[in-house]
Amino acid sequence: MKKDYLQIIKDLLAIVFLIFHLYLIFSGLVPNIIQRSIHLCLALPIIYLYFPIKKSRTKLTGDILLASLSFVTSIYIAINYEKIIYQYGIIDGKLQILLAIVMILLILEATRRCVKPALPIISLLFLMYAFFGHLLPGHFGHVQLTPSTILGMLYLTTNGIWGMIVGISVNIIVIFIMFGAFMVESGGGKGFINFSLKLAGRFKGGPAKVAVISSALFGSISGSASANVATTGVFTIPMMKKLKYDKSFAAGVEAAASSGGQIMPPIMGAGIFIMAELIQIPYLKIALSATLPAILYFYAIGIGIHFYSLREDMKSIDPQNIPSTSETLKTSGFFILPLFTLLYFLFKGYTPQYSAFWAFFTVIILFCFNLNWQIDFKSIWPKFYRGFTNGARQAAVIASITACASIIIGVINQTGLGVKLSSFILDFSKENLFLALFLTMGTSLVLGMEVPTTAAYLVAAVIGAPALIKLGIMPLAAHLFIFYFAIISAITPPVCGAVYIASGIAGANWIKSAKYALILGFSAFLIPYLFVYDNSFLLKGSNLDILYSIVRSLISITIISSAVIGFLGRKLNLWERGIILISGILIIIKSPLLNITGLGILFTLILIMRKVDEQKNLSLDKSLE
Repeated sequence: MKKDYLQIIKDLLAIVFLIFHLYLIFSGLVPNIIQRSIHLCLALPIIYLYFPIKKSRTKLTGDILLASLSFVTSIYIAINYEKIIYQYGIIDGKLQILLAIVMILLILEATRRCVKPALPIISLLFLMYAFFGHLLPGHFGHVQLTPSTILGMLYLTTNGIWGMIVGISVNIIVIFIMFGAFMVESGGGKGFINFSLKLAGRFKGGPAKVAVISSALFGSISGSASANVATTGVFTIPMMKKLKYDKSFAAGVEAAASSGGQIMPPIMGAGIFIMAELIQIPYLKIALSATLPAILYFYAIGIGIHFYSLREDMKSIDPQNIPSTSETLKTSGFFILPLFTLLYFLFKGYTPQYSAFWAFFTVIILFCFNLNWQIDFKSIWPKFYRGFTNGARQAAVIASITACASIIIGVINQTGLGVKLSSFILDFSKENLFLALFLTMGTSLVLGMEVPTTAAYLVAAVIGAPALIKLGIMPLAAHLFIFYFAIISAITPPVCGAVYIASGIAGANWIKSAKYALILGFSAFLIPYLFVYDNSFLLKGSNLDILYSIVRSLISITIISSAVIGFLGRKLNLWERGIILISGILIIIKSPLLNITGLGILFTLILIMRKVDEQKNLSLDKSLE
């Protein structure tokens, strides 16, 4: 019976969480600090109940206590809102000190449970800096702050826990996560797989190419590398293994493909909504600008797989296992209609959350149909139940991440650390753009290895973006550069979350899987540098410039992938790969002279290779005679 009551509480929390955020879309009357505190008073208990410290149902007393405390400490802000707004962050009494300390600890523990412990540890280090940073000598020291000043800023103002980052989680991220979760349950997930099978299954390396397409499609609405791997990987990895593909290769393919989902419009990752707020550029404009880099990312993975499958003579999928055209069209409707609705309202100029609501509403209508488009009312409740429980759990995780990141951002702003770190990047790089980019890339990769993408991007952006912008980089390009590498960190050793999950599904060695992910994604590491040095990759400039960038990048990525994989018509030796790599780099640089030189080197090498191969074949024929 206890189990039943607990499940009822979890379900009620999830459905209230959903209803509250749907209500906010149409209500402009709820003050920011109230809606954000209610957001966390629902999200944190969901985490403590869905991610118990022990799996045993009989040992949940501590989790229930923490869930209750997180509700109380959050709702206190909403109830006492009219008093708190006139305190201006000044703590009033021991009760508020206690509540502030408990609130911070509860956020750190909730984040530790649902993601890796790195983010809470980093938050603790920043808190220690706030309390003791005045003892540091030189550039990184700050003015002494009293404990009550720090706690008051974090707990009682919108400069701390209840800041803009949590506000984005409340107003935008939750409805998009719910939309994605419900769309998968409606049949959209099956539609992605069938569409990918029909498009790529019949070609060499078909299962691997299916993984790329399905991951791009699913990632466009999930915005999470881990969710992407877990959803598409359970289908694509066994399919590759069944055709005798190396299991480490299968895991590497899935990890590399799934990581790119967060840069694939229309939804992308949660970080993209934070970016829109930070640089004050509409979400739709960012999504449009990010389209070409996203396509190039998946093209780089896809062409790498193509060359590898030719080199290893990999099998295609049995035609009997590829869905018919009619079946593909039927199931594709379950993701095309909701995505069309979302894009329609976005291009009409409506807000992202309003657009997502109507896309969500479209999905609810699709719940009435089975995959053959026959009315099936019996399946509505199971789909709805899975949708709101999975969606609430995913949204609660993002809520805890944004709350934990808000602690870091609050400390950075209060102590002036962001300005100090940006100055350090400029001084260390001696204002050299490439060195500054390299340092910022390293920061994003290191943070992203252990910290969720959203938080990694946010912290790296606060530290690195001002320095890059000061060096003349367009704000959108600077932030996308940081966001991109925070995402790629999911396949970058030694800590590569997407690879760990994929190798777990495949039963493969994670180091070998990471090697394949990096080989396939090698060209992808160049793309952020392309759009920083040439804004036409972000669809800025004349149509001719954009076309020129598209053509040379596609040629260059193809050539570089060929060199890295070691195949161009036949297996390449080391010196051939080196020359092809050089030609690819020359073609990617925005210089007609270097592009022509690169093409000249490539064609000359191809002619030499053909001549050498003809002579070898002739010698072989003579020896056989």
